[in-house]
Amino acid sequence: MSNAPYIVLASGGTGGHMMPAEAVADRLIAADYDVTLLTDRRGASIGNVFQDTDRVVLETSSHMGGGLFQKLKSLFSVLRSTFVVRSRFKKKKPTVVVGFGGYPSMPAVLAARSMGIPYVLHEQNAVLGRVNRWMAKNSRLVALSVEQTEGVPPGVHTRVVGNPVRSLIANLANIAYAVPMGGGDIRLFVLGGSQGARVLSDIVPAALASLDDGLRSQLVVTHQARSEDVDRVVAAYSQAGIRAEVKPYFDDVAGQLLKTQLVISRAGASTLAELTAMGRPAVLVPLAIAADNHQYANASLVGKAGGGWVIEEKDFTVERLSQLLIDLFADMGDLRTASDQMRQLARLDAADLLATEVIDISDRLENAA
Repeated sequence: MSNAPYIVLASGGTGGHMMPAEAVADRLIAADYDVTLLTDRRGASIGNVFQDTDRVVLETSSHMGGGLFQKLKSLFSVLRSTFVVRSRFKKKKPTVVVGFGGYPSMPAVLAARSMGIPYVLHEQNAVLGRVNRWMAKNSRLVALSVEQTEGVPPGVHTRVVGNPVRSLIANLANIAYAVPMGGGDIRLFVLGGSQGARVLSDIVPAALASLDDGLRSQLVVTHQARSEDVDRVVAAYSQAGIRAEVKPYFDDVAGQLLKTQLVISRAGASTLAELTAMGRPAVLVPLAIAADNHQYANASLVGKAGGGWVIEEKDFTVERLSQLLIDLFADMGDLRTASDQMRQLARLDAADLLATEVIDISDRLENAA
């Protein structure tokens, strides 16, 4: 393995960045490439991701949501981490660096650019992220998840490959969507992304509690809530007589999606990639403060395709959600149609396509050496 081409993957610390990076890492490792992940403490703490891959944890911080002091602190952390990464690259030089966006990816990409190491960027969202936008100009390739991604600088070499999903999700993609029959269970999965979502914990239990007794008796809810919200969410479901499992994190997202009829979630890119792969219809509530409103752009693609229903956060009320659910559960055919439309959006070969691009660049460099 010591003579294998060396690829460094650099990823921000959320599941939206880490999941596609892991999917590509699996393909590269299977092709006998030597792979290292660079991320931050948040990325390193995500369970069941990159467990058997060499990892380097950087001390980077984002300036999002902070004032001048936080921005300066973030800038210093990125510069300091860039020198750390340069030092590592001098000892073991990568053939290619692949950045998956987010501030923890920036030191690796900056180090690569300053040392003349080729780098590739992957964008998960329908709007090019800030780090990828800043670094795009000198990249060998910006790999996009969707056509007509907003914010791509002119003259940048791009290719649409899709958003890679984990092998476990891809392997379950062809299993049929099951609509509840008669008075059977209706399974809902409330998913707030890797960081959870307070608004979903505020609105969803109350909306479900407002449904009539017959519908409530059919519901089986799996709800991902922030740790500080778990107790109150559990109490709300219990008081309404709704069967529910509430946790801050679910390791078996694929298994949960497999038995789910409807997802209520944020509109993060990796969440949507998994929903489209498995054909699960969704009520999408884009994060209102997402950079460049990228979650709304992501959700809009699903809404326009008929794969789900988009409710902006400002309009996400108990009354709005409960009425939508009453309408959907009255005619399960709408859910089946949305499932079919979700599958039409899936790009199950995304990890293979992106890994192939990276391997081609690496091979060309090795042959030219």
